[in-house]
Formats: sequence, C-alpha cells, structure tokens
Amino acid sequence: MKITYTTSVLTALAAIFLPVAGALAADGNVGDEVPLPTGQTTVAQGTWLGGDYLTGDWGGKRTELADKGYTFFAYLNGIVAKNVSGGIKTGSSSATDLYAGMTVDLQKSMGWAGWTFNLSGINRAGSSIDDDVGGIYSVMQLVGGQTYFLYNVSLEKAWDNGKHALKFGRITATDDFVGSPFYGYYLSNSIDGQIRAVLFDGVMTSYPFAVWGARYQYTPNDGFRAKLGVYQLTENMWDPDYHGTDFAFRSSDGVSVMGQLEWNWKSAGKPGHFNLGMNAVSFAMPDFDSDSTTKPFYRYYAQIDQQVTARSEGSERGLYLFGTTAYTNQQKPALVPFQVSLGAQYVGPFDGRSQDRAIFGTTY
Repeated sequence: MKITYTTSVLTALAAIFLPVAGALAADGNVGDEVPLPTGQTTVAQGTWLGGDYLTGDWGGKRTELADKGYTFFAYLNGIVAKNVSGGIKTGSSSATDLYAGMTVDLQKSMGWAGWTFNLSGINRAGSSIDDDVGGIYSVMQLVGGQTYFLYNVSLEKAWDNGKHALKFGRITATDDFVGSPFYGYYLSNSIDGQIRAVLFDGVMTSYPFAVWGARYQYTPNDGFRAKLGVYQLTENMWDPDYHGTDFAFRSSDGVSVMGQLEWNWKSAGKPGHFNLGMNAVSFAMPDFDSDSTTKPFYRYYAQIDQQVTARSEGSERGLYLFGTTAYTNQQKPALVPFQVSLGAQYVGPFDGRSQDRAIFGTTY
C-alpha cells in the first residue's frame, strides 16, 4: 500500500476588507471555500497592525459608507502544495481564490426595512496536485472552476425581529446548508467546506457556481433554527465558460430542495450544535456503468460539534470536537454513499494568539 505525504502551506494572503476570523465566527454556514460577509463592519482601532483591515478606514470613508448601509469586502486566499512522496508521482502546484463584493443594508440606504442586497464576484487561478496524489478527495480546496464568476446577486428580507428571513436570487446551497465554521480550516476537501459526500452527487449547488434559488429560515429562539432552500439544477451549472451568467430556465432543468434543522445549546457554559438535514433532488442522475438514470434522489446528513474544555469560564479558547456523516441508500448514482468525518480543534493554544488553531481531521 502506498502512503502519500503531502506538504501544504495554506496562506491567507490577504484579508483586505473584513476579518476572516470574525466572519467565520459570525456565520455558522460558510461557503465552500471562503467565509461569507457578515454585512457588518468593524472599524480598525489603534495601530494599523492591530486593525481588522489591510486598507484601514479609508480616511473615515469606510465608516461613512457603512453608516449609509454600504459594506465592501474582499478576500484573497492562496495555497502552495507539494506531493513529496507516494501517491501517483511527485509534483507541486499553487492556486488562488479572490472573492469580492458588497452588501447593502437597504433600510439605511433606501428606507426598506429588513431588506439586504448582496453582490459578489470570484476569480480563481492556478491548479491542483490532485493528479499527483490520486484519490477522490481534492487536496487543494481552492481548485474548481479556475476562471472569473459573477456569484451572489440576491435580495434578503428579514422580519419579526429576525425570526423569519427569505433570500432569493443568484445563490448556492453551500451559502446556507451542510457547513460549519470548523470545516473551513482544512486543506483537503474531505472535510473543508461542506460534507463532501453531499457535494459529490453533483446535485448540491455550490460556490463558485451560482444558480437561481431561494432560502427561507425560521429562528424562533436562540436554541433552534429551521431552513428550507430550493435551487435550480441545470446541465450547464458546472460549466465555467458561462462565468456565472447562465440565467436561462430550460425544460431539462431539475430542482434541489434542501431542508435543515439546527439545535444550539450550552453544556456547562460551553456551546454545542447539532444539525440534521436532507437534499431531495428531482433531476436525472446518471448511474454508474449504465445508460440508465436515477430520479428522484435523496441524501441525508448530520453534523455535531461541542466545546469540551475552556481556558477559563466563558472563554472561547479551548478544545472543540466535531463529527459529520452523510448517507444515501441509492448507491447507483452516488459516488460516496456513506461518509463519516471526525475532527478536533484547539482554539487559542498560545497566550496572546487567541485566534490560532491546532487542528486534526480524518474522513472515512
């Protein structure tokens, strides 16, 4: 049996407008590779080095624009990786992902209470060492659709003090489903982003390939949230040559309906979360080694995480454990019918470095 050793350097080359750690903490479901903007801004305080933004407050313009409802963001993430032994052959590569856009609080800018507008684009470049390593899981999570895309173009309405929220437009399911802030720290797609078995089926829409869709969420209290999403499926949705601008509806289109229930709690003051979800698909999925197709298709998944130690009472520093699983009994079209992932992260292992993490993860 060959053993593959891969040396990888995952570097946040720049967090130009919003702090990555803050966005990850604020949004429980990040996109496939990068955090989503929170729609809020925090003006850099004190010295430039201690601030949240590479470009600072723009001479006060950032604060002025934020007060009017306009928040701008950009992330540039990069990976340099080398397969030094094992696998198929030795090799090295690099890739980058630029994600930029704006969020507009329409209540501040136009007086539309509860409305938010999102606009973003993506540019990906580079390649992966996947062909050098082998296997079904990508070891460089920034690779997939290496070109430029129009991504999120959406409106969202929240009402009843945020208990209800409806979003619609050009979006993806990975913006809101099957994710966790814990997953985004891994280089391998066996854990990074969303539960990979759910994405492998090719019928969960994902970053950077936006489609028409809508998502409703109901949050009656801090301990529970329910989500329902409906997304267009097309034969061209993974085609990078459209650059995110295939707005057409066709008779061959299908639909993906995502449902997710979320429970949040604190055990001895330490937070935990449990999600249970399903993707119900009406789309002709090709079966393996056959000319036949499967329709409909159902995929089920579950996620759990828990903080188990804390450096002090109420501290976010400490050990966190998480686990995920995904299953379908329709094995003919499913690349990975069953998957389990387990992980551990120690947040803030060093004094004065509260956002550093020591991480471990494994997938079966």
